[in-house]
Amino acid sequence: MRENENKNSWSDNIKVFLGLKDPQEERYEDDDYIGTGGPQLLPFPTGTKSQIALSTPTTLDDIEMPAEYLKSGRAVLVNFHRLDKKAMDNCRFFLTGIAYAVNGSAQKVTETIWVFTPNEVGLICADDYAEEHDKEESVPGNFQKRLFG
Repeated sequence: MRENENKNSWSDNIKVFLGLKDPQEERYEDDDYIGTGGPQLLPFPTGTKSQIALSTPTTLDDIEMPAEYLKSGRAVLVNFHRLDKKAMDNCRFFLTGIAYAVNGSAQKVTETIWVFTPNEVGLICADDYAEEHDKEESVPGNFQKRLFG
């Protein structure tokens, strides 16, 4: 047996490291071995839980923490109802700029509630989804009011 037959190729080693391929083990089986023939279950890889930061700033200084969450890849739901109109606009513009910088998005939920997401988090409006997929009956009515009303 040649030496190369026992070694995995460089690309196989990378695939094993990334979890895309199971490591191969040498197995010796008897000729009389009869397998169970049933399906083999593989463990389902679990990722980390996604988190959404909730914030209700009362001053312009309170916007720093939601900004840090957004920069670190977390979605942020901000309720600006405790700020006056000018402070709300300044905070919203600031967070929208950060969302833009991380290739994310900003979405208005109500007049005072906005959600800001990084690139890794997508937003789907339930009403738009129902219209696109012609399944209006599967989406709860007045989705926005139920969550934030």
